[in-house]
Amino acid sequence: MRVVHPLSAALVYRLARTRIEPWHVVVAHSVVGAGAAALLAGDSRWGLLIAAVLLQVKTVLDNADGGLARATGRVTELGRYLDTGLDLVVNVLLFVALAQHGPLLLALLALVVLTVVLSYDFNAEALYRAAHADARNTADGQNGLSGPPSPALTLFRGIYLLVLAPQDRAIRRLDAALFRRATGLEYAGAPAPARRGWSNVTSTGALVNLGLSTQYLALGVCAALGAPFAYVYVVMAQGVYLVALQMTRVAAARRAQAVGP
Repeated sequence: MRVVHPLSAALVYRLARTRIEPWHVVVAHSVVGAGAAALLAGDSRWGLLIAAVLLQVKTVLDNADGGLARATGRVTELGRYLDTGLDLVVNVLLFVALAQHGPLLLALLALVVLTVVLSYDFNAEALYRAAHADARNTADGQNGLSGPPSPALTLFRGIYLLVLAPQDRAIRRLDAALFRRATGLEYAGAPAPARRGWSNVTSTGALVNLGLSTQYLALGVCAALGAPFAYVYVVMAQGVYLVALQMTRVAAARRAQAVGP
């Protein structure tokens, strides 16, 4: 991210002086991702190398759309759901492409694991902000929400509510259950220090670092090495890592509870 953020910030600075809308950037990085998926499905070494580069271009653009929206006061509900929905579509296309290089069922299982990992990434950051009373970025700051929703908003909000919202709720319930198991406390009524200790910088960083930027870098490396399907095994390993990390969080919280303040 020390490389990606400066590039995205420079791009935002230039785009903010144009008439380009944030949703244009969302569509652009989704098209780039779809192009990478098309190349990833083939066996051409050059095609795989170009796909690896395109994935990193998508990362830069993906980090620029939200920055452009905030910099120009054009954060909208549509932008939020469009970005989330199209990222999901691109990820499906990427794993369909990967299935051309290995077992379909394993690729589909990895897609499910990745979706869970990315949801943990999102929810871990949100819980950290809530626990540490960080109000930044907690509101959408949405503009232009008056009147009936557009067909696009209805579509992409529906995709989120159907596919991702249930998963987010399940992850929140699981996190609360693990907290209760570790501390004997209900998360909603727990003292602030206990919540901050549970959603600490170390555990949150260990989850947040598995975001899309990291995923596309890992997939890009596998593609550049001529072994794109290896990324499927990388994702499966992340599933094991996620379970181990949660077990570590529970153990650490129990030790902290035993020691006391």
